[in-house]
Amino acid sequence: YHLSIYLSSIYLSSFSLPIYQSSHRFLPRNAEAPSVCHSGNYRFKTVRGPLQKVILPGLCGQLMAQAAGIIHSSFCSLSNAINVSMGEYLLESANKLFGEKSARFKEEYMQLSKKYYSTEPQMVDFLECAEDARKKINSWVKTQTKGKIPNLLPEGSVDADSKMVLVNAVYFKGKWKTPFQKKLKGLYPFRVNSTQRKSVEMMFLHEKLNIGYIADLKVQILELPYAGEVSMFLLLPDGIAESSTGLELLEREITHDKLSKWLSEDTMGKDDVEVYIPKFRLEEHYGLKTILMSMGMGDAFSQGQANFSGMSEKNDLFLSEVFHQASVDVNEEGTEAAAGTGAIVTGRTGHGGPQFVADHPFLFLIVHKITKSILFWGRFASP
Repeated sequence: YHLSIYLSSIYLSSFSLPIYQSSHRFLPRNAEAPSVCHSGNYRFKTVRGPLQKVILPGLCGQLMAQAAGIIHSSFCSLSNAINVSMGEYLLESANKLFGEKSARFKEEYMQLSKKYYSTEPQMVDFLECAEDARKKINSWVKTQTKGKIPNLLPEGSVDADSKMVLVNAVYFKGKWKTPFQKKLKGLYPFRVNSTQRKSVEMMFLHEKLNIGYIADLKVQILELPYAGEVSMFLLLPDGIAESSTGLELLEREITHDKLSKWLSEDTMGKDDVEVYIPKFRLEEHYGLKTILMSMGMGDAFSQGQANFSGMSEKNDLFLSEVFHQASVDVNEEGTEAAAGTGAIVTGRTGHGGPQFVADHPFLFLIVHKITKSILFWGRFASP
């Protein structure tokens, strides 16, 4: 694929990684950091001053302007490439900026949004009718995600002081290339930490899969391919230390370069694997203001400090909040398992191959293989 798509994929992954690493400090259980960076990306050219350098550190002047143009065009190509194989999986997303109707947006910005992202800001009346504006935003998100995300903004989340609200909602569902076998049914213990256990429904698969081991971190890594050019990668620490989920070291150590190496043929290879993973549905809903501020983007949320002069001549705009919701279904193939109890015996399998037993916290990534674009980051730490 084109170099521009590759560079855009690196940019998006590099930005979403710190979002994920910051999110688990504020969201101690399950967390997801999907394509919120996608929505942040199409605002890039409208942001001025220090905020641009948070996104692309080290660039300035004409080089900064050139980089912004490249990012817009290459992201457009990347988005088109991801959407090519949409018939084999479902990826519904909604990214849009809603602004107070009294704000005047530059024509240049409106044209940029239309050209690269087939959208433009929508004006709503936060000042006089904040609740109606909230309902209008939720209605738009519900339509864009075909009803999968009906209530992104909770009551009281916007008010008369709101100026700009950025929404990001993503829903993913795919069919496994090799469906999980349905014979493993019942409830199984999931170790939340060294002392706590909860019951989960487990899925079982015996198949030749890409599997690897990160020796210095003592982490197994497994690829579970979906139909189409998408795979889920699971990163599973060997065990759980006292008073931890077992994920802390892994989450600290992840970088884009390390992740690229871990997902490559240098680390992973085909083997005959027995896989046990929980059936789960994650639906995370939260504001990203605190997380983005912790990453050095506080000015964007500060009246008088935010520099959105690329959007508005008056430059009186600032972000009120970034609302994010992501939903991921991980199941056999939409089937429901019967209730009961059970246990899994770990170790080498009868055929001599490895086992991958996700009965304690793990990270997961959903990756578009052709572009190497990460559609979702996530952590499953507790049922």
